[in-house]
Amino acid sequence: MKHTTAYTFLFLAFLFSCGKKETADLKNNFSYQLDTVLIDGKEKNLDLSRNIINSALNMEESAIYLFNKFDHSIDVINLDQLEYVQNIPFDKEGPNGTSNIIYIYALKDELFFIKGSVKSGVYDKNGRLLKSADWSKVNDGDDFQMLRNELVLEYSDSMKVFGLAFSFDRSIHLDVMSVETNTKKRLEIDMEKAYQNNILEFDDDGRYFFLDPMVHLTSVNGYVMVSHDFSNEIYIFNAAGQQVKKVIYEPTLTPKSVKQVDKKGIVSVDILQNTYQGFLEQVKFSPPVWDQVNKRYLRLSAQRVYSDIKQENSFLPQTKETKVFLTVFDEDFNLISEGEVPEFNSESVKYFAKDGKLWYFTNVDDELGFIRLNFSN
Repeated sequence: MKHTTAYTFLFLAFLFSCGKKETADLKNNFSYQLDTVLIDGKEKNLDLSRNIINSALNMEESAIYLFNKFDHSIDVINLDQLEYVQNIPFDKEGPNGTSNIIYIYALKDELFFIKGSVKSGVYDKNGRLLKSADWSKVNDGDDFQMLRNELVLEYSDSMKVFGLAFSFDRSIHLDVMSVETNTKKRLEIDMEKAYQNNILEFDDDGRYFFLDPMVHLTSVNGYVMVSHDFSNEIYIFNAAGQQVKKVIYEPTLTPKSVKQVDKKGIVSVDILQNTYQGFLEQVKFSPPVWDQVNKRYLRLSAQRVYSDIKQENSFLPQTKETKVFLTVFDEDFNLISEGEVPEFNSESVKYFAKDGKLWYFTNVDDELGFIRLNFSN
């Protein structure tokens, strides 16, 4: 099923000369079409929780792998035929066990890297564990740290595993482990203190609040990318674990980061709540995705407007409006254009590029659907 609507809205265009970014006051009418497609689930109980953030587009961009917590499996959705086609079961325990699945990543040859709560590794489409990511072999003697996410770019005997390491001292790093040599190196991913400076915490007579920003670890266009919720810098690494670029840009529709606050002023739960609400009202970023057809990166961000209505036991008031913005970069991460997309209602959903269009998850009466945004000049 498909519905199509055409729109024209104003995007801000930026000019570039000889690879060097320069902004100009030029404004162009930027037209696009939206259509909504529904997936034929064939009576399969698909898991649409978390806005299907825990899903992965395959390398050919022909299917999306959707984790299903109901039966601890991966559902394969054919995006060309718009239908459910296969279920891949996994063991939670045992020699091929995944533990509780937190993230999945698609690799070549129908392989998966699965980040579990206890175990992580590369699995095939029959649910067999091919290679574990065993950090205990390289972490002896380290202070406590927690790996919130891990991924690999490719499967091989010499593959590198990238892990987001969070420490008690509120620092974060990107650790790169070689499974061949059982060695590890540590990379800096918070030079601007976008994580540390935006942690909000308060001890309310034993009731402890800890609000830390999400740090996104993603596999995009053959690179590992690290990005932040409340600041727009992006760290980019190749498969060898070498940093190839740090992206910082100047958006015009949102701040590039939230304003820093004096944490000593957080002396009550109400102030903590108001401070966090203020962050969300300023800006929140999602990680970029790659448009293979048009050779460009696409990124969503959002600003929230809150009402005065607050439900009992709710941390924040009801959201009155969420303004979602789309930022477009060229293949070198030069900013090309940005604009609001009123038809989108959140940045915290699964979105990806396929066939030159941006596919944006939508739940249509508990059925899996996608809003597809197609640019046209």
